[in-house]
Amino acid sequence: MNNFKDAIYIFGHKNPDTDSICAAISYANLKRALGATGAAAYRLGELNPETEFVLNFFGVEPPELLKDVKQRIEDLEIYEPRAICEKEPVKVAWDMMRTKEGSRLAPITCQKGIVKGIIGLGDITEIFMYEDDPWSLGSCENEGVAKFHEILYDNLIKILDGRQIGGTYKYEKLMGSLYVGAVPADACVNDKDIIISGTIEDAWKLAYQYDFGCIILAGGVAPRGLENAKCAIVCVEASIFKSVSLVKQAISVGSVMNTKDMIAFSPHTYVDDVVEIMRGNRYRNFPVTNEDGTLFGVISRRHVMGTGGKKVIMVDHNERSQSAAGIEQADIIEIIDHHRLADIQTDSPLFSRFEPVGCTCTIIYKMYKESGVEIPKDMAGLMLAAILSDTLNFSSPTCTFVDKGAAEELAKIAEVNIDEFAREMFRAGTNLDKMSIEQMLGIDRKRFNFGNITAYISQINAIDFDTLLHREAEIIAEMQKFYEQNECQLVMLMITDIIQNGSELFVLGRAKDLVDAAFGTTAAQNHIYLPGVVSRKSQIIPKLTQLATTGLI
Repeated sequence: MNNFKDAIYIFGHKNPDTDSICAAISYANLKRALGATGAAAYRLGELNPETEFVLNFFGVEPPELLKDVKQRIEDLEIYEPRAICEKEPVKVAWDMMRTKEGSRLAPITCQKGIVKGIIGLGDITEIFMYEDDPWSLGSCENEGVAKFHEILYDNLIKILDGRQIGGTYKYEKLMGSLYVGAVPADACVNDKDIIISGTIEDAWKLAYQYDFGCIILAGGVAPRGLENAKCAIVCVEASIFKSVSLVKQAISVGSVMNTKDMIAFSPHTYVDDVVEIMRGNRYRNFPVTNEDGTLFGVISRRHVMGTGGKKVIMVDHNERSQSAAGIEQADIIEIIDHHRLADIQTDSPLFSRFEPVGCTCTIIYKMYKESGVEIPKDMAGLMLAAILSDTLNFSSPTCTFVDKGAAEELAKIAEVNIDEFAREMFRAGTNLDKMSIEQMLGIDRKRFNFGNITAYISQINAIDFDTLLHREAEIIAEMQKFYEQNECQLVMLMITDIIQNGSELFVLGRAKDLVDAAFGTTAAQNHIYLPGVVSRKSQIIPKLTQLATTGLI
């Protein structure tokens, strides 16, 4: 099973940018170096061209895509995959469930290992309690246990701890009736029938006057004089009564398993869904099967009680709307961020580190230094790229001397020239020729709440600024489409010109007057050029927040 207790999920925001991805990877590396072996980086969306370039440049694999942080069965420590073949006797299931602590259900598989049914302790008890009187196991009408359930001959002998001393039973399973002691006067005995005898005298008579397939000598009776018997002769030490009482334990578990009421979960099933299904079900344990039908494990009600959520570390964000689906169920243990403090709430204290710097990786660089952990060359490269990306090569107003100092040190470790690398990175990131407007809008889109206004703000960097502006009609159409499909009051797009150090701001929605008040647009305008505005975090969000919360519009 997965070691859920040790797993730590580290990720940035949805529609991740370079800082979000590089922060997750570099911080996961630091956590592992400090002993958190289960720490791993993840991403919440597709990589943008700039981030792809960075990862390829430094030879780092992209993080695994994480759809949500809701608990799944595969995250829990459930019972190990232990099943019983449908041909095994019921006693095997009974013994397994009695000796396996907490387990009260046995999955039943075919010989290929595919789960076909289940059996619980209650099911087995019902067999023993409600079958016919054991002294009437069979008759010439073939009534009783041998008629209604499969009993393999080898299983029967094994359960009785018998010793076959002669002859053979011609059939794999008990095909006829099972008699005890005497033979009814009207019985039509044939080689499919089996009889349990308690005396050697009765055994002689049975062997030479009837055409039985097998005679079982109970009570340790010696098989004297049966050397020439044509049927199988089996000796058991148990009394005739004890032998009869053991017969039901030889029933093939496949013939009594429950298939109609079987509920099998996938390892990927959400724990919330499991709890709902478990309520009101008579079984307390349930099989968990792989896609091919083989057994993954067995889950019980106790496995889903009080397990806590996935351990999560959020980097480069601290807003629920920007985080993974199911974040409210997660156990957030750390937040490392350089944005405003937003709306994340936790049930217990956590480690948080917020600093007014231009990039999350600047903070992580400092944490490497403070921990005394040597920064590997590839991690240095990733953190450098994130700082250059977030600060637009130190030209953004969010850039601090701390960011610049960290970048210079990281560049030495990564053995790259800052300006040359920045040019290559921005060139790769602004190559949008093959991307649709829909893809561009989703590259770095974040959701924000300004009072009662929900807004989505995207930002893309561009070198060939005019090319994108020629696609104004497409941009507006795609923004309108997104606006109509999502519950929000405002949709915005910042196209930031890295060379000219300014942004073209596109805007639409019912709350457009908020942007008009903040940046001087008019009701007739869909976009406006803002010279010197390159930072969404420090130049767009604060103005909109202030106007919305102070009620100035």
